[in-house]
Amino acid sequence: MFRKTIIMVFAILGALPAIAHTTQYSTGQAAAGQGQPVLRLMNDREFGIFLARLDSDLVRSQQQLKKMDVKSLSLDNQEKQDLQRSYTQCLQSLDNTRDEIQKLSQKQTLKLDLYLLIDMNELARNLDALDDVLLNPMAVNGQSGARKSLTYARQVLSIDGALATEISTFQQHFIAFTGVVDATLEQPGQDESNPQSQK
Repeated sequence: MFRKTIIMVFAILGALPAIAHTTQYSTGQAAAGQGQPVLRLMNDREFGIFLARLDSDLVRSQQQLKKMDVKSLSLDNQEKQDLQRSYTQCLQSLDNTRDEIQKLSQKQTLKLDLYLLIDMNELARNLDALDDVLLNPMAVNGQSGARKSLTYARQVLSIDGALATEISTFQQHFIAFTGVVDATLEQPGQDESNPQSQK
């Protein structure tokens, strides 16, 4: 039930940028000339390369997070629990996102695209939460612990920044893909038996 609600919310939110990015200017200037992103559907080869690159980046991020010795930070019990929970959620989100990438590598459907977008956004939220805990000056005792926590926070911020770029690219593809599916469904005489969510 919760996942269906999330899907509906993302579908509605995904439609809003589509309107903004596809608006034509009456002056005849292209959206690209105005510095606005242009929706573009990746072809199968480009999409495969994108997924492989994303998975490779997530593997590196996972390795980087696993090297962090968050237990060594001198925290009080509550802060230690918050940090451990946030850290565990990030690792779980990475696993979930990589699972969706593997499914999409086998077969692209609108539903799987949406699940990957949801998982990527959840990962971004969890990285933000982990970064907030690591940057909390009250969470760390001692100068060496504070330095280590700040170093970890920078690494998490770097991972989050790289992910934001990938999310933006994937959102553009997802919205364009949604448009293709909508256009296909609106064609007269469409065979109802054909899979409607596949490219």
